[in-house]
Amino acid sequence: MLISDFIGDLIGELFSGILDAIIPTPKSKLEKNIGELKGEEWFSQLDKDVRYNYIIWHNKKVKRFLSKPENIKILKSSEEERESFIALVIQEHKKFVRIR
Repeated sequence: MLISDFIGDLIGELFSGILDAIIPTPKSKLEKNIGELKGEEWFSQLDKDVRYNYIIWHNKKVKRFLSKPENIKILKSSEEERESFIALVIQEHKKFVRIR
């Protein structure tokens, strides 16, 4: 199961990299949304942690989530959604360090 997860993530990252090279994704939405969340204490602490900052800026699942303005509104208004998002970032970080 670990090997299949690794291969799936590797193929996903490779495909994502190829698409980014061909069709650059607008970073402005992501940057704007992250900038908006940095005003929130919980996100600011998460962003200051080097492990999680890397995941926030480079993980495809997290970036896709943060690129949608409606998700930013939800994160700002719902403690339950914030906890789910933090759990996602931590989970993706654990996956990332297992690969290495």
